[in-house]
Amino acid sequence: MNKNKVTKQTKLSKDDELKQLKEENLMLRIQNEYLKKLKALDQKQAKKK
Repeated sequence: MNKNKVTKQTKLSKDDELKQLKEENLMLRIQNEYLKKLKALDQKQAKKK
């Protein structure tokens, strides 16, 4: 009985960790795209000057 409880807690924490990592990955992808667009905009404005 004790092993089942530990296994379930481990499973939940691994699921939570996976969810957290997926969310972090998504946020980093969004941030990366934002920075790419910002850099492109900056380069475009620098060419105009």
